[in-house]
Amino acid sequence: MWYKRKTLAALAMAVSMLGVLGGSTMTTEAAEAVAPIKMVSRNVPAYASSDKAELANDANYMTTWNGAAPGWLAYDLSKVAKADLKQAVVAWFSSSYDYDPTIKQRQSYGNLQHYIIEGNAAPGGKLPSKGWQPLVEVKDNVYHSRQHVLDLSAYNWVRVTVKSVDNASGPHASINLDVYSAKDGLADDWIVYGDSVTAGSGNFSGSPYGPAGQLVNAANPAYYPVFEYGGTGSIKSKDGAKYIDSWLSVFPGHYVGVVLGTNDAWGKNNGMDKFEANMSVVIEHILAAGKVPVIGKIPWSAEPGVANNAPAYNERIDKLYQKYPAVVKGPDFWNIFKDHRDWLGPDGVHPSPKGYGMMRKAWAETMLQVVPRAGKTQELTPERAKASWHQTGSVSQGQYLKGEQTEIDVQKVRHAHDKKVQK
Repeated sequence: MWYKRKTLAALAMAVSMLGVLGGSTMTTEAAEAVAPIKMVSRNVPAYASSDKAELANDANYMTTWNGAAPGWLAYDLSKVAKADLKQAVVAWFSSSYDYDPTIKQRQSYGNLQHYIIEGNAAPGGKLPSKGWQPLVEVKDNVYHSRQHVLDLSAYNWVRVTVKSVDNASGPHASINLDVYSAKDGLADDWIVYGDSVTAGSGNFSGSPYGPAGQLVNAANPAYYPVFEYGGTGSIKSKDGAKYIDSWLSVFPGHYVGVVLGTNDAWGKNNGMDKFEANMSVVIEHILAAGKVPVIGKIPWSAEPGVANNAPAYNERIDKLYQKYPAVVKGPDFWNIFKDHRDWLGPDGVHPSPKGYGMMRKAWAETMLQVVPRAGKTQELTPERAKASWHQTGSVSQGQYLKGEQTEIDVQKVRHAHDKKVQK
């Protein structure tokens, strides 16, 4: 089944050869451009039961709506063309660290647990007090972000009513909420699953490079892909194989990035066969779901327990590229981080804020190279990236995601114990 996707893989390869983002522009003409997804909720009138509603749909993803739960957040979409809302993606992203905290029984921070997405046909301009129609209800959600594909063309308003949250800090949400027009399809909708290195990519402090979808838009304003970060601290490839079907069941998009292996390789120089087998399961299940796997390389590390072993695991990723022609090559994080110790934090494994920014830039460049896009794509310079979302021109420093520092401390203890046992 997956071998029928050779044509797609060949097309992706051809497009990637059309230009390199190190230059000033890249123009796609040889391949049919992907149907664009675009953001339609940026800075529309926003209302909330508490806190500042506009923090949920501004361009700065370090700001979040922190409304008390139960509560609600509503957008006036009356100025958006109805055709653009025929197939809309309503996506929320919390500020919590782990995508799936249940795997390691971690705490969550601001995740929506029970919520209802509603529409209202009342005229725009004044928040309606009645007439809200439920469109989808989610109970017992455990993930730190979700997407819902909905027909909003009959409505001028969309509202998320939060019944309960999962938040170790107290009964309030902590989310950004975006609405996208995907009227021509979901071919530019992405997620990336991984371990703590991927989880930390949602930390937008200390770097001009914001979310990957926003970076694509900065380089080519005709496109604003949906992009979720699905990293969970401490997981290995075996966890990916175990949970991939559950993850995919709530992801409506097309491209599925996977970056696993750091924890497989850490202190273990003979686990390559199991790693390859687990990654094969992940790839085959992505393909069986009708989606496209995008597999990235294990990042370079200054920690010898990773650095000495990861190359052998990355060789197995090269074998997977050969075994499954439909796999798209993701970022080569080994070579991206190699010789850039300053892009890593004190432990030599987890990136620094600057390093996380370079990871997001690498994903954006992959998205720009793999998917054929109309028109000219500009180089992702720090200035262009910064202008796309740092409205005040400032970049905060030294800020952790909620749960990120805990994860780093857990890793320190676990691997110190492993070293002691090995002695």
